[in-house]
Amino acid sequence: MPRRLSATILVTSLTLIAFAGLATAAGKPKRGTYIDTALQVYIVTTKDVSAIKSVQAPCLSKLDTGATTQSGSLTLSRKIKLNGKGGFSYTGKAKIYTGAPKPAVETVTVKATYSGGKYKGTAKFPAKYGCELTTFSARYYGVNPQG
Repeated sequence: MPRRLSATILVTSLTLIAFAGLATAAGKPKRGTYIDTALQVYIVTTKDVSAIKSVQAPCLSKLDTGATTQSGSLTLSRKIKLNGKGGFSYTGKAKIYTGAPKPAVETVTVKATYSGGKYKGTAKFPAKYGCELTTFSARYYGVNPQG
């Protein structure tokens, strides 16, 4: 009887440890790409998942009819350190593409929190571009997502 009790306690303990490990792993970002497919926002983490490697987000504008249209995008190719919960915040220079032959380099703000396996946040363009605040929710698509 004591042997069976010891085995039961051991199995129960290992099961609880395994579930705790899974819960911890689910709470941190993974290496790879997070995409908001509706808005085409791309967030790429570094190999060691200590920072964001790049961010791409659209410049969305409202037409007189109320419809939303894309009139450019920002590309941020700079390591942005992740906070303890996996989120990030950046205010600084990024390339803004608007159809001109060369991209403009302007100050943008990108903020996101990590929760439930998704990055949820905003991208703010300079006022002169007339872009709405881009609010995104990007989910994990793997290391090399295929179109």
